[in-house]
Amino acid sequence: MYYVNIFFIFSFIGFLFENVLNIFSNDNFNSGILYGPWTFIYGIGALLVVFLNKFLKQYHLKKWKEVLLFYIGITILMTLVEFGGGMLIESIFHRTYWDYTNMRFNYGKYICLEVSLLWGVLATMINYFALPWIDKFVKKIPILVSIGFILLFILDIVFTLMN
Repeated sequence: MYYVNIFFIFSFIGFLFENVLNIFSNDNFNSGILYGPWTFIYGIGALLVVFLNKFLKQYHLKKWKEVLLFYIGITILMTLVEFGGGMLIESIFHRTYWDYTNMRFNYGKYICLEVSLLWGVLATMINYFALPWIDKFVKKIPILVSIGFILLFILDIVFTLMN
């Protein structure tokens, strides 16, 4: 249930982050694709952070090499998630939730170098500064709470797809 909890915590943090940005930039409140308080692309990103960290730890690299490889790897992975997520959302829901065509180094509307590099920095900071603290909290979440969130998430997906 650790990975499930990481997914939901970061999906909720992503929901808050996106909505704070939207309030300050567009004066509107947008919860994203689903009805509930989660933006699941952030949950997927967090899982990639955890898996990449676990993968690199097995090689017992010097810290600077580990951090550098983590940054490069997570930047590539986050870029792929953002590109794939944007295309998938548009093909299923016929909506565009982000568009980087106004950015200098964009590749289509879903990715650009500026944002990819920023996601790499944020994910690296989360991995080395936030996750050690969040891990202590995640491990204390009762299994029934995790199951409850899974059921709510599934219902949210079903209602979203029905509409």
